[in-house]
Amino acid sequence: MASARKFVRETLQGWLDTRPAAADTELVDDAVLLTSELVTNAVVHAGTQVQVTCKLAASAVEVVVRDSHPARMVPGPARDDNIPAERTNGRGLLLPSALASAWGVSYGAEAKAVWFRMGLAGQKTSLAEPVGDPDAAESAVPAAGWNVRTASPDAAGQPAVEPSYDDLLRQAVGSARVIVAGDAAYALVADEDGDLSVRAATGISPAALLRTAPSVATVPFIVDGRVTGVLAVAAVLPGRFGDTDVQRLQQLADSMAAALERARLAGLERARRARIDVLAEASELLAGPLDADRILALAGQVAVPRLAEWCAVLTAGPDAELSVLAARHADERQAAALGWVLERARASAPWPPATAHGAAQRGGPARGRLGGSAQSRAAQYWDLAGDGPAGGPAGVVELAARGAWCFPLATPGGASGLLVLGGPHTGRPSREVLSLAEDLAGRIALALENARLAAQQQAAGQALRAVLLPAELPRVPGVELAVAHDLPGAGAAAAAGGDFCDVFPAGPGRWRFAVGEVCGTGAATLAVTSLARNTLRILAADGLGIPAVLARLNQLILDERAPGTFLTLVHGEISAAEPDGAVPLSLACAGQPLPLLLRVSGAAPEPAAAPQPVLGVIDGLTFAAQQIRLGPGDLLLCVTDGVTRRRDGDRLLDDDDGLARLLAGCAGLTAEVVASKVHEEVRGFGGRPAADGMAVLVLRAES
Repeated sequence: MASARKFVRETLQGWLDTRPAAADTELVDDAVLLTSELVTNAVVHAGTQVQVTCKLAASAVEVVVRDSHPARMVPGPARDDNIPAERTNGRGLLLPSALASAWGVSYGAEAKAVWFRMGLAGQKTSLAEPVGDPDAAESAVPAAGWNVRTASPDAAGQPAVEPSYDDLLRQAVGSARVIVAGDAAYALVADEDGDLSVRAATGISPAALLRTAPSVATVPFIVDGRVTGVLAVAAVLPGRFGDTDVQRLQQLADSMAAALERARLAGLERARRARIDVLAEASELLAGPLDADRILALAGQVAVPRLAEWCAVLTAGPDAELSVLAARHADERQAAALGWVLERARASAPWPPATAHGAAQRGGPARGRLGGSAQSRAAQYWDLAGDGPAGGPAGVVELAARGAWCFPLATPGGASGLLVLGGPHTGRPSREVLSLAEDLAGRIALALENARLAAQQQAAGQALRAVLLPAELPRVPGVELAVAHDLPGAGAAAAAGGDFCDVFPAGPGRWRFAVGEVCGTGAATLAVTSLARNTLRILAADGLGIPAVLARLNQLILDERAPGTFLTLVHGEISAAEPDGAVPLSLACAGQPLPLLLRVSGAAPEPAAAPQPVLGVIDGLTFAAQQIRLGPGDLLLCVTDGVTRRRDGDRLLDDDDGLARLLAGCAGLTAEVVASKVHEEVRGFGGRPAADGMAVLVLRAES
C-alpha cells in the first residue's frame, strides 16, 4: 500500500514540478488518496497481485489499478446513506465519485481494471474513456468505463463529453459476459417509443441461442425505482448460472443503470434537437429551381446523420426497374460498401410500394410494412442481406445485416421511387423519425417532379426556338444584324406558339427577313407558324416578290381553316450594298407594329412602311412594298407587339410613341447593342415577367 502511494506521489510530482499552478499540489494529494482507496479494494476483494499505472495526458492525469480477479465485482456504493463517520469501510467507490473528473471499471477475461482521471488546473478535461485492454499488463486505462459522473462545464464554458449510450451498452454486455463466463450477453432496452428491443449484444447470436439455450439469467436496469431495461446472459450448458452469478449481474446493472439512463436521455435530447429543423431546412434547401443532382445532394445533407446513419434515393425508369441515383453515409469510409450493397440488393427492394390495402401494386403481399398510423404505414422494411452478401468492400456484411427502411417518393401520378434510410443498428426507426422521413420523402418527390417538369419545359422551349428562330444569322456584307427574343410565358400564351424571326438568303446578292406572330390558340398556331416560315423561304427561292409572297401566304392560311388564327408580319428584302455604302430595302408591314427607321443624322425615328391588313382573315387581298435606303449608320428596328404592348398597369410601353423615344436614344450604337437595349427595357417595364413573347430584329448599315 505504501509503495503504491509513494509511486503515484513521486510520479505525479515529477511530471507537474514544471507547472506553476498551485492547484496541482491538491491534485497530487487527491490522486494519492484515491490510489490508496482503489489498491485497498483490490487487495481486500480480489486478493491478487495489483498493478498501478500512471499516465499524463494533455489535460489530465490518469491512474489505473489492475488486479487479476475479474469475477470479483468492485463494491458499489452503500445502500444506507447514514454511514457512521468512524466507520472505515462500506463506502464502496464514493471517493472516486466525489474527487475524480471521471472514473470507471472494465472487465477482461483474466483481469479487471479500475481507473480514475483528474483534470489539470486551467485545462479542458474530457470524460470520454481512453482506449486500452484490461487484460494487457501494459494497459494504462481500460477499453471503456461505465459509472461516469457528469462534470460541470470547464473554464471555456464547454460541457465535457460523456460516453455515448451505445458505447456504455456495449461495455455492459461485454462485462456481463465476462464476469459470469457466459456464451452470450445482450441488453434489452426501450427505444424512443418505449418498446423493448435488443440494442447491444456480444458472443453467440442471442436470437439463435435463446431459442434453445438451457441457461439464461436476466436482471433489470433500475433507475429511481423504474425499470429501464434488461441485462441478460445465456449459456449453452444447462444449469450454468446460480444465485451468485445473478447477484454479480445485478450489481453490474445497478452500477451502470444511472450512467446508461443519463446517456440515453442526453442522446434523445440531441437527436430531437437535431430533428427539429429537418423539415424547415428541407423546405428551404429544396425550394426554388433546382436540378435533380442538386436536389439529391441536399436530400442527403438533410437526412444524414439527423434521421439516419445513411440514406439513398432510388428512382424507377420506364421499365419500372429501380436505379440508385444517390447515396450518402455519415462515415465516408463506408461509401463504397453502401454503394455495393444497394446495387446488388435493389432488385429485392419493396417496389412498387404497398397500396393502402397492404398489397404491392404489381401483386403479391407487402413486405415488412409497419402498422399503426397513416405515416408509419408508408414505410417498408428492406432486407439488404438477402442470401448473404459475398465479397465486396469492408463493412458490407455489417451494413447489409442491419437492413433499411423505404419511403415512397409519392407524386400525384404515383410513386416515382424510394427514399431509403439505414440506421446504426437493427430495429425499426422511432415514430418521430418515421413521420419526418415520410414528410421528407414527399418534399424530395415534389422537388424532383418540379425539376422534371422544368427540364421538360426547357426541352420544349428549345424545340420551340428551333421553330421560331434561325439556327444562326447569315452574313450580309455591309449590314449588321441582331436578334433578341423571348418565348411566351407559361399557360395559354405558351400554347400560342410565340413570336418568330428569320433572316435567310433569297438569291445572289439578296436576303429576306421576317418578323411575325401567329395569333390563335392550341396546336394550330404552331402549325401555322411552321407553315409561315417554310412558305416564306420556299416562295423567296422561287423568286416571288414581297407583295406576291404576302398574297400567297394569306391564301394558304385561309386554306388551313383554323378559326381565329391569323398572322401579323413584317417581311422585307435586303439588297447588296451600293458603292456609297447605302443598303436598299424593300418591305411590307401586315398587321405588325410599324418598323422604325433611325437616321444617323439624329432625326426622330419615323415609320419605314405603311400599315396593311393581317394575313389569314380576308380572302383575295393584295399587298404593296415600300422601298427605302439605309445610309451608312442608319438603322431599322422591327418588333412584334410583345414589345409595344408591354404593360405597366394601365400604361403600354408604346403609349406616347414610347418605342420611338427609346430608339432615339440609340443613335450611333451597334445593332447588337440596340437589340439588347430594347430587350432589357421591355423586360424591365412593368416589373414582372411578361405573359407574351417578343421578337426584335435590328438591321444597321455599316458606317
